[in-house]
Amino acid sequence: MRTRGTTLVGLLAVLGGPACYSSSSGGDEGDAADVRPDDAGPETLAPPFPTRFVLRLVSDIPETLYVAAWEASSTAGHWLTLRDGGTVLAKAENCSICDCAECPACSVCGAPCAQLSELVAGTAGVEYRWDGRKWTTDGACGAHPCEAPEAVPAGTYSARFCWGTGRGGTAPCDESLVGESCADVEFTLPDPDGVVEYVIDHGG
Repeated sequence: MRTRGTTLVGLLAVLGGPACYSSSSGGDEGDAADVRPDDAGPETLAPPFPTRFVLRLVSDIPETLYVAAWEASSTAGHWLTLRDGGTVLAKAENCSICDCAECPACSVCGAPCAQLSELVAGTAGVEYRWDGRKWTTDGACGAHPCEAPEAVPAGTYSARFCWGTGRGGTAPCDESLVGESCADVEFTLPDPDGVVEYVIDHGG
């Protein structure tokens, strides 16, 4: 069993809250390994809960959409945003912020290359493997803030999947989405098989 959301793109403009939540059999699409032991009930598991997020496009014609995938720690730089209520979860380490575990050293990175990825109809789509942790910036490394990982507990959360119909900006490292659409899917931790999927249905 996996958590799945599906809707026609033409309806997205009128969707207000988390929509299209269901659990259905994965079939051939469920080829990712189940992250849970076969004999484990929810009460026997402890966080973190690794989860695989998948965004797919199905269409009755050849079609390509686009997603941002250059910075998983950023909501603007990635097609997947996770929320706990109204709070965005930093699902990945931000290399522009000091890692508390490395103090007193504080090595940071520069701006990432803003390059879009293709989402092609009829393929396996794009996926993000989340390790089940959020990164918080409650600490300090000298005069700089620092971040550290924290396991996200069991509960109900929301995943926002976003994509665009075209490329904007300038290639290769200053691209942006054109015609952006998003859809929200509620999911629980731990998920039944560790997979949360959203299908953009253009027919077919």
